[in-house]
Amino acid sequence: MPDTPPSRPQSHQKGAITNHWNDLPAGYIPSPTNSLSRSASRNSNTLATPNPGSSISRTASASPLRHSSSTSGAEADGPSESRTSDETKPLDVLLPALYNLHTKLSRNEHSMLQARINKSLLPPKGDGGVLDSQRLWIRELLQNFVVDGAINVQQAREEIVAFMRRETGVAGWAGAVRKIVESVL
Repeated sequence: MPDTPPSRPQSHQKGAITNHWNDLPAGYIPSPTNSLSRSASRNSNTLATPNPGSSISRTASASPLRHSSSTSGAEADGPSESRTSDETKPLDVLLPALYNLHTKLSRNEHSMLQARINKSLLPPKGDGGVLDSQRLWIRELLQNFVVDGAINVQQAREEIVAFMRRETGVAGWAGAVRKIVESVL
C-alpha cells in the first residue's frame, strides 16, 4: 500500500464520484477585478456618476426634496419654498395622515408596513437608528406629499428610491414608506 492512491469516494447510486454538484468548472478561476461586491459598487464615488439629465441627486447625506419642474430654475434646487423645519409638521402627525390615505394594500400588509415604519421613526425610546437629517428629509417628503399635495405618487416614489440609494441603513423603513406611497389611490 505504499504507492497506492486513496480510492475515490463511492456513491450509493453509481460508482465513483468524479464531480461534486457544487464544484466550479475545470479551469474556471473567478477574477476579482471583474466583479465588485454590492457595497463596493454602491458606495464608490468613481463608479456611479449621475447622468447630466438625471433628476437623481447623489449627495452623500440626506438633502431636502427638490421641486418638480414646474417651479422656476432658481428655486428648483433649494429646499421646499424656504420652509423651515419648524413649519413642517412632526412625524407623529404626518405618519398617521399617510396611514389614513386610501390605498390598495390589504389591511394585514398595511399594518405590517405601519409597524415597520413606526418602529424606526416613532420608537418608544431612543432614535430608532435614524439620523436627524433623515428624519427631516422624510418629514419634508410627507409634508409635500400628504399635506401640501406638492408632489404626486410617482414623484414621491422617485424621491424615496433616490434617498434609499444614497443613504445607508434606511431600506427597511424607507422601503415600507415607498410601498405605502405607491399604493395610494
